[in-house]
Amino acid sequence: MRDYVGIDIGGTNTKIALVDSLGKYSSLRRVYYGDRELSLESFLEHVVAVVEDLINSKRESIAGIGISSPGLQMENGHGTLISVNMPILNRFDLKQYFEAQFKLSVSVANDLVAHSLTESFFGLGKGVERFLSVSLGTGIGHTFIYKGEPQLSFCGTSGDSGRMILDSNSAIIDPSGVSGSAEALCGVRAIEILAEKYYPGKQKFSAQEMITKAREEKDAVAISIMTEISHRLALLLVDLSAIYFPEVISITGGQTEAGSFFVEECQKEFDRRAASFFNEIGASCGKEQKIRIQKSESGGLAGLVGSIIPFLKSDKQGA
Repeated sequence: MRDYVGIDIGGTNTKIALVDSLGKYSSLRRVYYGDRELSLESFLEHVVAVVEDLINSKRESIAGIGISSPGLQMENGHGTLISVNMPILNRFDLKQYFEAQFKLSVSVANDLVAHSLTESFFGLGKGVERFLSVSLGTGIGHTFIYKGEPQLSFCGTSGDSGRMILDSNSAIIDPSGVSGSAEALCGVRAIEILAEKYYPGKQKFSAQEMITKAREEKDAVAISIMTEISHRLALLLVDLSAIYFPEVISITGGQTEAGSFFVEECQKEFDRRAASFFNEIGASCGKEQKIRIQKSESGGLAGLVGSIIPFLKSDKQGA
């Protein structure tokens, strides 16, 4: 059994742990940023200290370091090109830096790709030829995996589905300035806008409060709001399916925590709008099974586990 160090860099904290070749993690640590202004030097100092401690605890069995990095990636695969949430990493060579620090092989992947690799390698996508993973949260993103390999068409990603237009008449603008986009209409802010619209007295609720209210099944308005978000998401999945023709679509992120109805409603709306088309195309190609939409099995630490999967794939190929 070989061990790796996994590093999942996020906008509010970085998760670091030992991950074994079965995808099991241990000794989980978190580096929180708090409200202080974060510099590249202080960030690296804290992360290096944790990694060093983990390596020292199992030095002989550590085979490499995997890093899940936010944003668009540099063409050489060495780190982030552009990140809105972690701009201190922009154009910084993470691979070279950590290899020099620890004299170990380092692999760097986009955070959405890392998450999708976990789902493909250990979860819903295992053994699936055409697998699509879609992430929901403040932003929206996707990764398409074909025969176990992520299809990366632009800066270490499968593209930017958050900017796909769902409603050309919508005045709601996403953080990138695009109106009517998937991110504008399915992201966290979209939930809060609907809450302001539908609650009596224009009460203000956070997206997390809406998700919790819907999950507890005690608030019909919250359930209605999250159902509307799921129907909007279905439009995005129809558009993506017309490009990738997936067999399975995994959806992950905070919105999926609203309850099982969220995924079920998304599937119903997807089927209502496009199932007949995709079923007919699938049958003509010898694929009888309809496109399945399911909640991710991997959970919130998928990026951490996925960061080391390039090593596992390399070990498997070399075996």
